Amino acid sequence: MKFDINEFIADSLIVSLPVDSLHRHQKLQLKISDDRDLPGRIIGIRTSKKWHYIPVDQYILLQSDLAAVLQTYFQRDSVDFSGTLYVKNLHHWNDDKPLFNKGRKLNAYTVLEDSSGTLLGDWIWEYTLKPKKKQKTEIVIGALMDRWLTEQVTAVQSQNFHRNIYPYLFRRQLMNWWDFVILKDGFIVNAHLTLDFPADQQASWVRGAPGIFYRKARYHQSIAIGGKDQQWYARMNKHFIHRLNITGRFGFNNFDSAKYDYLDFWNVFLVNFSVNAAIEYRPVYLKGLFFGIGLHGSVNLLPEVIDRVEPGLLLTAGIIIP
Repeated sequence: MKFDINEFIADSLIVSLPVDSLHRHQKLQLKISDDRDLPGRIIGIRTSKKWHYIPVDQYILLQSDLAAVLQTYFQRDSVDFSGTLYVKNLHHWNDDKPLFNKGRKLNAYTVLEDSSGTLLGDWIWEYTLKPKKKQKTEIVIGALMDRWLTEQVTAVQSQNFHRNIYPYLFRRQLMNWWDFVILKDGFIVNAHLTLDFPADQQASWVRGAPGIFYRKARYHQSIAIGGKDQQWYARMNKHFIHRLNITGRFGFNNFDSAKYDYLDFWNVFLVNFSVNAAIEYRPVYLKGLFFGIGLHGSVNLLPEVIDRVEPGLLLTAGIIIP
């Protein structure tokens, strides 16, 4: 038996969908074009453990080509629409950054043209599903795919088009923002850097982006890197969003020796929880700077020698690079 290194390092995960057993022969006027970099059955690649120890690439596969599967979804609902639907991007991945909303994620981008080639609209899709205990990955991915494809059919059938087309290449966008908090005896600077898919077409979305925290007070300084963090966003209108985020962090303190002759050793540690609520000027499909204002509140468990509760005024500024 000949050893094939490609078979050894690559594996496959087969995803089943509710339409796999359907055999529809009706003619569909809507054409489906799979314009992804890897068209066909492959809908993703993930890292798996072969024999529980050896990391290998695992291909996530459908039973049929994605274009054929999507066509079956349209045939099942007897959609009568003439034009072309382009599947531009599809990403399956695990998002473990949010504190509460961890899970398997699907991001996709589709574009619709009518029969004359006129662009009618596009869709930025995003779904998150937290697996149940011991639930198989292929079941979770299948549920995400079924939800996306079902809602895509509904969107075309109801002609729920987004006329304001996403103007950039669909990919993860770089976002860097800084929260500045003014306190009664000092200030806080919290810097964030993240790469996430755009969510401009959604009414609300969740992200996680732990930052670098620096706190300067009259008699002490604090620093923390990372932590547990989650941001809830909701769009107010085409220009403004509001943000609510909570963070739990662990770090270290440095004290003014002229003020404190002696401190218990545990006061060198920083343990606190904070909440921010802000309104931000962040127009739809923004490329460039954004800013906002809001309120901050912290609960300090350690150190013991500072105020337990600290309110503050929040100012935020950042940049988005699609």
